[in-house]
Amino acid sequence: MMNILLPTDFSANSRNAAKYAIEFFKDTPCNFYFLHVITVPADKLVTGYMSMSPAVKDKFEELLDWLNSIKRNPEHKFHTCFKADYLIDAVREKVQEKKIDLILMGTKGKSNKQGVVIGKNTSDVMMKVRCPVLAISENASFKEHKEILFPTDYKIHYGSKMLRTLLNLTSLSNANVKILEIFNTEREPSKEQVENREFLQDSFSPRIPVLQTYYTSKEQSPVKIFVANRNVDMIVLAAKNLNLCQKFLHNDQNDIPFINQLPLLVLHG
Repeated sequence: MMNILLPTDFSANSRNAAKYAIEFFKDTPCNFYFLHVITVPADKLVTGYMSMSPAVKDKFEELLDWLNSIKRNPEHKFHTCFKADYLIDAVREKVQEKKIDLILMGTKGKSNKQGVVIGKNTSDVMMKVRCPVLAISENASFKEHKEILFPTDYKIHYGSKMLRTLLNLTSLSNANVKILEIFNTEREPSKEQVENREFLQDSFSPRIPVLQTYYTSKEQSPVKIFVANRNVDMIVLAAKNLNLCQKFLHNDQNDIPFINQLPLLVLHG
């Protein structure tokens, strides 16, 4: 049984993420935990904040009715959770308490400005909670994942724990992985980068990922490389690789028009 946490603010984006989750894991027994957080500092908590308000209860009931109307797998179980706390603290607590395998959430919520690709809450969860996160755009509709793009500069070591989620997800749809090698100069890769490359490739054995090499010294913008990969179905990044994460999470959708339609998986380990 897989345990999936879905933070929700009851926005259209979070509802689309829930629909995506049900379709993606249609053949997998799952516990789906829907967590609604009211951000209240601990020193400001009063009794009235500790329990769900009638309005939140009504929204959860509406959400559960809708989820049960679209689910097709009887082994999909839905659970609701409420917490008055900082978002990151609440998510970390629930990840530990429910032994969460994957956090799945919308890329942005109600409070984000138009044009933002990854909202602040989603970005914070991706970077600060040590659990794999799959972010789903409000524009994304589910289709079988056939090709996954994995940008890396090989400056970190990808351990087996970090890669486990990616390997599990690729097995669900028998997807191919394309590793986008990003090097700063033609003097790279270094010996350490080569070792990390070999370990990463071996992790996918016997299926060998496609390699695509990109030198940032030749092309300063990643736009062309993404245009050349517009048929990919998902992008994967490692949270440890902060430089790459910052580049991709804060890209303007006007520069890369289709990036805001792709699921983004961020790995931890």
